[in-house]
Amino acid sequence: MLALLCLVSCKEGPIGPQGPAGRDGKDGKDGLVNFQILDFEVKQNGWNYSGPANSTDRDNNYFYCTFDIPKLTADIYDNGVVAAYIEYGTGTADAVQHQLPLVQHIEMEDAGTMYFYTATTDYEYGVGQISFFYTLSDFYYEVDVNELPPAAHFRVVLMW
Repeated sequence: MLALLCLVSCKEGPIGPQGPAGRDGKDGKDGLVNFQILDFEVKQNGWNYSGPANSTDRDNNYFYCTFDIPKLTADIYDNGVVAAYIEYGTGTADAVQHQLPLVQHIEMEDAGTMYFYTATTDYEYGVGQISFFYTLSDFYYEVDVNELPPAAHFRVVLMW
């Protein structure tokens, strides 16, 4: 029955004749996608803290770092694609990449007490620059400026 339905639906029949052709689409320049891959290293002491030093204020504090990318032009911003990844094990056979945002659920023990929280690594970009963010959830965990995020290797792909 299914095969018969497929054969009948592909032919002109009780549903009606095929409609008119759609309008022509916009032609591409040369049919090729241009891309460039950029690598960025953030050392552990390279992270900036958004809140006041030694603050216990839980008002959306996070760590960040910003890089200039002159190749991220207004044309790429308006008409292209920017994708970012974090890479673990850079330069080894076990290296892996995760597309951002990356949300990691973490548990840790401190003085016999278990703590559970989420670490989110994300990014934003504008013409000529990109920023990476490392944010810890506030589930029984205070963000401390003295406990910096780990060093990180980021890869950014520009496509236009």
